[in-house]
Amino acid sequence: MDVILYNPLSRNGKSKETVLELQKELLASGSEVETHNIFEIVSVRDFLVTVDQKDRIIFVGGDGTLHHLVNSIRGFDIKQPLYVLKAGTGNDFIRSLKSKEHIIEITPYIKDLPKVKYAQKESLFLNGTGMGVDAMVCHFVNTSTKKKTALNYFKTALKCFLTFKPKKAVITIDGVEKTYKKVWFALAANSCYMGGGMRFSPKSKRDDDILEMMIIHRIPRILLFVIFPTIYLGWHVMFKRYVTIIPCKEVKVQYETKTYLQMDGESVSEIDYMEIKR
Repeated sequence: MDVILYNPLSRNGKSKETVLELQKELLASGSEVETHNIFEIVSVRDFLVTVDQKDRIIFVGGDGTLHHLVNSIRGFDIKQPLYVLKAGTGNDFIRSLKSKEHIIEITPYIKDLPKVKYAQKESLFLNGTGMGVDAMVCHFVNTSTKKKTALNYFKTALKCFLTFKPKKAVITIDGVEKTYKKVWFALAANSCYMGGGMRFSPKSKRDDDILEMMIIHRIPRILLFVIFPTIYLGWHVMFKRYVTIIPCKEVKVQYETKTYLQMDGESVSEIDYMEIKR
C-alpha cells in the first residue's frame, strides 16, 4: 500500500492538485492508496507505528513539510521507507539530492541532522538556518497573503534590504570567538541550496558532517543589491571582503539586538541568539 501524507497549506497552491495526480497514478499502477492531511495527525510517530512496515510512505510537499516531518519523528526508529514528491515552493532539499526519480526516497538523508537552539527551543534543520536579513525575508514571505513564488520572494528581499539595519554580532565558530560589525546575516548551511534554488553555500555537501558558516558583513547597502542576484549562481563568494565562509561543526551567534531567525525557511522573530551543532 502507498500512504500519502500531504500539506494542504502549501502556499503555491499545487499540493492538492499534486496529490490528486499522484492518487490516479498509483491507482492506475494497481496500488492501494490512503491519503492523510499531515497536520491532522496528532503524532506522526504514533501514526507510523500503526502503518505496516511494508507500506510506502510518500510525503507531498516542500521544505516546510519536510522540516515539520523530521522534527515530528526526531529520535524515532523508522521502519518504513519514506519518500517525497515535491509540491512546495522552494524544494531546496529535493533539489540538493539531484535525483532524476519522480518519487524520491529520503530515509538516508534525514538521519543525523544538525540542530539549532534558540529561545529555550531546539529544532533540526535540513538545508540551513540563519539570523538577519535572510530570515527577515522568510518572515515577510511567510506572513504575506501572496503566493510563494520566486518573483514575490525576490520583491520581498529587495524591500527587506532597504529597511534592514545590520548590527554587530559576536560569532563563535568551533570555539574561536570573533566580533563582526554590520552583519547582514549569519547563516549555517547544510546544503548548497536555499531560498528556492539560491546557491548560498556552493561547496556545501549534504552527505558530509560539516556545516558552512556564511557571514555577510560590512557591505554597503547599494552593493548588496548588486551582489544579491549573483547568489543564484554562487558567484557571491568572490566578494571575499564582505562574504566570509568558514567550515565548522559548532556555532554560536549573539546579535547586538533582536532580529529574525529562519530554519529551512520557517521563521521566528525577536531572536538575538542561536547555537548550532552538527
